[in-house]
Amino acid sequence: MNRISHSSLALFTLKGVNSALTAISNFVLAYVLVRTIGLNSYAVIASLLATAALVVQSDLGITGLTFFKLRSHYLAEADRDDASQDDQDLVATIVTLYIAIGVVSVMILAATLAAGLLKVAPHGLAYLLIFAGAVCALPRMALRVAVNARDGFVWTEAVDLGRRVALLAVTVAMLLGLSFVSYSAISLAIWVLSIAGLLGLARLYGFMPRRGAFLNGVRLLRNEIRGVGATVLLSLTDFIISVFPYYLLAVAGDAMAIVAFDMFYKVTRFAVMSYLIGAETVLPQQTRAVHNEDAAGLVRATAKGVMIGLMPMTAGILAIALFGERLFGLILNHNAIVSPVMRIAICAMFAFMLVQTTCQIVLIGVGRFGELARRSCLTLGGMVLVSTLMVLLHWTIDTFIVAYVIVYGAGSVLYAECLYSLSSSLRNKSAREKSPEELQVGTGEI
Repeated sequence: MNRISHSSLALFTLKGVNSALTAISNFVLAYVLVRTIGLNSYAVIASLLATAALVVQSDLGITGLTFFKLRSHYLAEADRDDASQDDQDLVATIVTLYIAIGVVSVMILAATLAAGLLKVAPHGLAYLLIFAGAVCALPRMALRVAVNARDGFVWTEAVDLGRRVALLAVTVAMLLGLSFVSYSAISLAIWVLSIAGLLGLARLYGFMPRRGAFLNGVRLLRNEIRGVGATVLLSLTDFIISVFPYYLLAVAGDAMAIVAFDMFYKVTRFAVMSYLIGAETVLPQQTRAVHNEDAAGLVRATAKGVMIGLMPMTAGILAIALFGERLFGLILNHNAIVSPVMRIAICAMFAFMLVQTTCQIVLIGVGRFGELARRSCLTLGGMVLVSTLMVLLHWTIDTFIVAYVIVYGAGSVLYAECLYSLSSSLRNKSAREKSPEELQVGTGEI
């Protein structure tokens, strides 16, 4: 088990399969829902999932900080088998809080639907179940980072593989007559089972709940929160940059624009998932290199991640450029929703997202939250300007998306500069440490 856990090939393979399944599942789901409940209802689901993303965002970057802390402790402890008691209590507390947040959010939506404040008949129950499944991502995040921090990347990917296969199967079953409500209920059950699997993995990796863990975990979390301003800021700005067009377009009341952006979002998120195959495969090597102040090792590992990412980037650009019109027309049963301009913008985003994903994953993994937060805020400032101009000048969705991509591209360059600065600082520190020895060699003292 330990040998497989440290296998880069196993991790690369699992992440590749999971990335492919994510893309297939997203687009198959869109294909099925458009044909079973219609475009307008699909737009409601897209907006509802964006609301669920707000719930998941209540993490506020805590899981990113937790991974950095747990990973640092693990590497400093020479890879010992059991997590420290404080680390165990911190993880138990975060998972408990996140489950509670998910339950409360589902109860609030249920009360809203029961009061008739949202007109979603006849699919209200199905929408609620889909929302409940979406917020399961919150405790899942905490469990994944706990296991991954102790080199459990392969096993968390295996659990995700099972979840994605099951979700794809139940989605296809709708084409064979499975009702929308049944699909929603089974999907929620699959999410719950996957969380149970991650809980089992956490126990195997030394995270055992105990009496008094919650109170101690709250104390530890409170101490951490005092210094996570940059983490919270980074998490919020990244989230807003990714999904704010859903809310902006919803206010405008243009259902077709929401569907068009949803396709833009899903395709570009698929690109990110593809890039994570390489970025997270080399993350254990990168974090070890930074821990050991090995600038050359960091560069080598990062280059591997970029080379892996170039393959899906190139394939994605060719696919959208050559077959995008037919692909989106098939999914949405309409040829005019995703325009040629938006397809060009998607191709540009593929390149920019490779740069940003490659840089962001390692920089978060080594705790460079402040530097990332400053750069993300600059990007968000550009997005605010773009949104203001859209409202004032009555831009079309195509003009808005082009401006969005340009601002995002500028932000990705800022992230690349941050990673270059980290590599340079490691290289300079290594040179300063070696210079006394080199001086001794030059004077013949050794």
